[in-house]
Amino acid sequence: MAQDTVDPIDGTISIVTPENITFHYHVAGPFQRAMAYLIDIGIRTLILIIMIIIAVMVVLQIGEIGVGVFLVTQFLLSWFYGAIFETYMNGQTPGKRLLGLRAVTVDGKPINAMQAVMRNLMRTADTYPLVAPAAFGITWGDSAIMHTSLLPTFIIGLAVMSLNKRYQRIGDLIAGTMVILDHKKQTQGLHDVRQPAVLYVASLLPLNYRPDQSMSQALAHFIDQRNRLSQERRDEIAGRLSKPLCRQFKLDSNINPDLLLQALYYRAFISDGQEEVAQAAPMATIAGYQAVSYPPQVPQPVFGQPPVLMPPAAVPPAIQPATPAVHPNRPPPSRPPKRGEF
Repeated sequence: MAQDTVDPIDGTISIVTPENITFHYHVAGPFQRAMAYLIDIGIRTLILIIMIIIAVMVVLQIGEIGVGVFLVTQFLLSWFYGAIFETYMNGQTPGKRLLGLRAVTVDGKPINAMQAVMRNLMRTADTYPLVAPAAFGITWGDSAIMHTSLLPTFIIGLAVMSLNKRYQRIGDLIAGTMVILDHKKQTQGLHDVRQPAVLYVASLLPLNYRPDQSMSQALAHFIDQRNRLSQERRDEIAGRLSKPLCRQFKLDSNINPDLLLQALYYRAFISDGQEEVAQAAPMATIAGYQAVSYPPQVPQPVFGQPPVLMPPAAVPPAIQPATPAVHPNRPPPSRPPKRGEF
């Protein structure tokens, strides 16, 4: 049976399977779910308005059968709208999909049709207690409707959700489900960071350095979001990681943190060795680094005499062709798993 823990700060739930594989999910809070529910209410209302228009047209042409069609449609929307969509859309309604939410089991698996029906049939219990419009000062003459308990307060649902770590309402507790944030679109493809300055910083890193899974996820997320951030914000975020990394690799502490994380990303996902680092410009100017390259002292030919050629052994290492580092036992790099995958 899977075991799970919840981070009390950001609501991240970690589920450990019997195979010792850990899945991470972000649990959706009450207000996120309320927005998705309001979107679904709007869609249901729009469908009802369309059905009213159709029912009126049918009544004028055929008779009272149009009223029956409208009542059946209203019943299906009220009780089975969420169940049908969550069954055929893998735990999502249109409102959940728009906000990136998904209903899954407490073990992180897709819900089945029975669970979708159970959690939606119990939704009415979350709306209690009901109050009359007159309780809010809404009156319309002496109409009895204003004094009838019709408006839901959702106090029961909010109370139940606040008392459990997965923010489960009554229907979720009965069906064994929870609602999470769906992060499938969060990661993108590999980004090309092979700039001369980035390659130069990568050449300063240990050749056998391999970021662990948590570091790889942090690097991938930073590079994915990097183009949306200003340079000041990039340096601020990257600086939190660059300082301990500079101490670990014995680098100058004034190195640009944005370049350092790009270099780590390059080493983690694009190249394991120095095959492209060897092509980096040795004279690249980086914050904290002024790499100096001295040209080889080749004797200049004298007019009327044949040119003097340097022997191969005398060629400085800086201009010798680089041999790519070969690592036959090292697996090819891969992107870190997305949340909910391993």
